[in-house]
Amino acid sequence: MVAKFVLLTTLVLITSLSNGAGLGRKTDVITFYNGDKVTGEIKNLISGKLEVSTNAMGTLKIEWKEIATLESLYHYEIRLADGKRYYGKIDNSANAGELSVSDLYGDYGISALDIVEIRPVAESFKDRIDIYLSAGYSYTKASSLGQTSLNSDISYEDEKTRNALSARLVITDTDGEQTRSAKVDLTRSVWTNRQDIYRIILGSYETNDELALDYRLSVGGGLGRYFADTRRSTWTGALGLQVLTEKSLEGSTQESAEVVLNTNYSTWNFDTPELDLKFDLSIFPSITESGRVRGNTDLKLRWEIVEDFFWDITAFGTYDNKSAEDTRVDYGITTGVGWKY
Repeated sequence: MVAKFVLLTTLVLITSLSNGAGLGRKTDVITFYNGDKVTGEIKNLISGKLEVSTNAMGTLKIEWKEIATLESLYHYEIRLADGKRYYGKIDNSANAGELSVSDLYGDYGISALDIVEIRPVAESFKDRIDIYLSAGYSYTKASSLGQTSLNSDISYEDEKTRNALSARLVITDTDGEQTRSAKVDLTRSVWTNRQDIYRIILGSYETNDELALDYRLSVGGGLGRYFADTRRSTWTGALGLQVLTEKSLEGSTQESAEVVLNTNYSTWNFDTPELDLKFDLSIFPSITESGRVRGNTDLKLRWEIVEDFFWDITAFGTYDNKSAEDTRVDYGITTGVGWKY
């Protein structure tokens, strides 16, 4: 069911992308510190890389620290590490490592190292969405152990919100016996200033044969904050409440409420080998069940093999001290090949 849901969601998104494609302008000028120049269309600056679409070389992803100046006739949203935003035109600056931005209120010289994000103001839906899909399979003949894994991360971000879907499905076959672990998380973050405290809305679906869990549905909300938000890494924390409905494999159901404690850290490295690292930890002390504590953790490490294709390692752990089975902990490590849009 989870795999079908992720596949359907991805097909809908890809259809939307194909319908929203349009003609781009290729008049922006990017100048490097060595004096070289590239003319194209600035798509965005995200995670320390400037994406530029060119006629002759296709789409380029340029490390931000290599760029001396930008020049464009169009308007952009520019976000700094302290959360401040500018909406204006990028003019040619006489100083390398500095952007000259002009808007209705005046002209500003901004250090390039303070900039963490650049987006065209007239940016389309497809330019704001990130999709990552990966799949893996392994088989050990000696133990007749086979494992199939599917992972998906889909996110959409605009000036005021970030919406994310993360899904995982792991199927393990051992001597004719099959066990399944699956999890889907939906998160919506809403802010006025990204560096201030922002609101979050949470939703989750989970099933786990090892923990005798037929399904768990939860929904909640809370407050979050960026502790670090730079061109090389982000670190967030969140505090909230959620309600959940659970059904065990034995057929019993229950409803409860929990506190949500979450932290998420992401970092990326452009030196060889290029890689992305994401770590997420959530702890859920129960409000309605005395002494119950649950926890989830996810670790994702991705190496780029060729452009937009990755080799990844995904590790997860699930803990429930009041599990219906004797086993309170389930964990797994999977590897596979992924594609990023």
